Amino acid sequence: MNSVNHHYVPQLYLKGFAAENGRLQVFDKARMKFKKDKQTPKTTLFEKHRNTIDFKGCPTDQVEKLYGLIETPFGDFFNHIQKGISQDALISEEGIYLLKLFVAIQFWRMPLFDAFAHDYIQNIDLNRFGARITLNGTPLGEVKEIRRLLKTDQGFRHYFRSFYLPLLTFDTRVHERDYQCWRLHTVAAEEGDWDNFLTSDNPFIVEDVSDVFSFKSKLFFPLSKTQLVTYSPLSNNHRNFSAIVSTKMAMAMNFQSQKYLVGANREYMEKIVELQNQIYGVDGVSKLRRELFEHI
Repeated sequence: MNSVNHHYVPQLYLKGFAAENGRLQVFDKARMKFKKDKQTPKTTLFEKHRNTIDFKGCPTDQVEKLYGLIETPFGDFFNHIQKGISQDALISEEGIYLLKLFVAIQFWRMPLFDAFAHDYIQNIDLNRFGARITLNGTPLGEVKEIRRLLKTDQGFRHYFRSFYLPLLTFDTRVHERDYQCWRLHTVAAEEGDWDNFLTSDNPFIVEDVSDVFSFKSKLFFPLSKTQLVTYSPLSNNHRNFSAIVSTKMAMAMNFQSQKYLVGANREYMEKIVELQNQIYGVDGVSKLRRELFEHI
């Protein structure tokens, strides 16, 4: 039997934002209230049959199963992160590659980009990617069957979006400059029960989305409720952040989330939403983002 609840943000990632009891607090932006206090990574950020496609006239959840296979190494990766990982261990060749690959796959997975992905695939010129992906030695743009399926098969377009576009559009190679531009920030032990890093249905705070494909844009990416990774092409992220940075980051995360803001501490999240409305209102996102990115 095909699966039903298909996550667009993986459970293995969401687990890092849960409270000690395994629960998540989920703020519903449309209703401006929190969901009942029983949410877990399993019951959060999914859509029914999102990855169900038709194959030869029959519905299949093969895309969802393939996501499951891909998530296995990511599961090990995030387990290491959530147990505590050093700067040197994360900002290594393997660590940077996994970070980039996760960003690439997650970007095209989000409902936020459904319309963009549709238009992108409708107008894609596979030849411009050269031999980045080949089938039996033939560049993808020269494979007639791929071009035919993209035009005629909606299910294949979803499959293509999920597994081809991340590798075609993102530069997941590890460059020498990456070691200076990526930085891990971990909350100090003396901070106690810190749980102020939040996530959402849009978990990457990116300064310029057009530069994210080449990883040349400033980036805030919460890894868990106590861990954050940043990317700065200027390498201006090699210092400790003050508490105001996490506050602004939480507000920016709420601003950019499509439907749901997620974290461990409901009281803190309530204060963030209230403070955001008081300081920035509904039209202050540009000011907030400008102030946030000044820190890296």
